[in-house]
Amino acid sequence: MDGVITSEQNYWNIAALTAYELLNDRLYYGKGSVPASAGENFSGIRAELFDGDRFIVAAKEKGVNSNWDLCWLAFCYLSGGMTPAGMTAHVSGGGKLAFELYDEAAELVARTLGLPLSETVRNGPLWLKCRDLFQEWYLGDELYEKMWGGTSAKKGKPGMLRTEVPIVPADRLRLLLKTLTAGGKTLGIATGRSRFEVETPLKSWSCLKYFEPSASVDSDFLTRGEENLRRAGIEASLSKPKPYMFLKALYGTDYDDVRLYKGDYDPAPISGALIVGDAGSDILAAKAMGADFLAVLTGVSGERARGYFEEVGAEYILPDVLGMMEE
Repeated sequence: MDGVITSEQNYWNIAALTAYELLNDRLYYGKGSVPASAGENFSGIRAELFDGDRFIVAAKEKGVNSNWDLCWLAFCYLSGGMTPAGMTAHVSGGGKLAFELYDEAAELVARTLGLPLSETVRNGPLWLKCRDLFQEWYLGDELYEKMWGGTSAKKGKPGMLRTEVPIVPADRLRLLLKTLTAGGKTLGIATGRSRFEVETPLKSWSCLKYFEPSASVDSDFLTRGEENLRRAGIEASLSKPKPYMFLKALYGTDYDDVRLYKGDYDPAPISGALIVGDAGSDILAAKAMGADFLAVLTGVSGERARGYFEEVGAEYILPDVLGMMEE
């Protein structure tokens, strides 16, 4: 979805606002008050906290895919005493990938805030607080309470969901999806968004009908999948760059999660699959499952990502998804 069909600009703005409020508001870990009107200055906040987007680029190249993870990681590093430029250099200069960075950041923020590590680990209470605050900014007060089932800690946030735009013109996107399905291709989705956040923009652009429901995997499947693993005695994250979401879309949403995790599936269908993505986590997941990968240069790095995708072995590289009609 993001960086391929939908623009990621909204999400990056909200990730920056979330980290900013966590750092500065007394409701969380700051000493002041961050008004809902801070959303009007998202460009300045994002430029400052994310080092002119260089941190976003560095994090994505290391496999950080979820914007919940992005803002949580930034908060951990910044509250731990790093500068924005310092955290960019730290992430880009080392050999650690996403899950190693998560462990490191959790340990850093635990020491800084004097919290037990069990509270600061990814998916722990601090991460969940970051996730929920992100959703407040994204959904706005009314939708947050209706769709997320919580009460906004601070009222007045209008929400940014309904301002989303496709990354390519909507009429051309519809033509692409129609052309692919008419040619016998089954289209799926593997995204860290919730189902509501997937369906809302796709419906508004008249694009949802082209995607096969049984091949469409969102964050709700990810949460349930990890719960199913825990019930089987397995503690593991299934987020990209793990291939779970792509495998779940390929083999169908009814396929058993434990079997997928253990590799208990017929590998033959993988040869007929093509993963389309814009980020390091996408191609790492595709390579882990043995699928071909089509990289689109519509992510945060733009054309600069070409060298990275060539280095890690992308089978195809296109300026955007519309190039699929010309190949």
